[in-house]
Amino acid sequence: MGMPVTIDVRDRTGEAHMLDPAFAEFQLLDGIFSPFRPDSQASRINSGALRIEDAGREVTRAVEIGRTYERATDGYFSMWLNGRFDPSGLIKSWAIDRACSILELAGAQSYFVDAGGDVRARGGNGSGEAWRIGIRHPVERDRVVRIVTGLDLAVATSGTYEKGLHVINPRTGQPAGELISATVLGADILAADVYATAVLAMGHAGLDFIERVPGYEAYVIGSDLLAGRTGGFDSFCVAGHLADHKLDSDPQLRTRGRRQ
Repeated sequence: MGMPVTIDVRDRTGEAHMLDPAFAEFQLLDGIFSPFRPDSQASRINSGALRIEDAGREVTRAVEIGRTYERATDGYFSMWLNGRFDPSGLIKSWAIDRACSILELAGAQSYFVDAGGDVRARGGNGSGEAWRIGIRHPVERDRVVRIVTGLDLAVATSGTYEKGLHVINPRTGQPAGELISATVLGADILAADVYATAVLAMGHAGLDFIERVPGYEAYVIGSDLLAGRTGGFDSFCVAGHLADHKLDSDPQLRTRGRRQ
């Protein structure tokens, strides 16, 4: 998938027998959905060599999931771009979710799966403490703007600082540039990832959207380097940590509360 994938299992049951199948899930979905591999089902669908209804069980299920979230986000998330099948906004988090299911079926109860910065964490970190997950600073790669924590938490970020303006606002048909980063957290990594992409497309209005989604919170950074967050986001942040302070003193990033 062209990104680092980390799986950290802290249970005593965390042996190699569960890790290989979990990593294999990423390879499986990459082989099916990668737009960079000419032999993938996704590439063959877009070239006209394969009908989507003949592409297999995983493609059928991905399309079903995509349509569900397209309706849930009022079209701001879609697996179709200019008539082409583009499942890239879904597959990474789906692979995380499937890998986590493999770990749990093998007996893991405390684990951390990170694929390209999207994280699913469950149980403790092995020291009796909750997992800590940093949200990257949009300007300085070696800094984080917030650290969130939880014993059962999914965190996904969609941003423009790696891929540029790659998310389209379906209302305007233009690249979405109002935000440079949108982070969504909740219990489900697939939902968090899809919602993060949708919020990036919506712009600051995405905060109001997430406020209406039970169990999910969001933190966004605008192109003006002002940040906003939903009402319950701060309850997930590490208290007293430098990265949890309001960043008004940061010359590159000032923080304000949720935009009205």
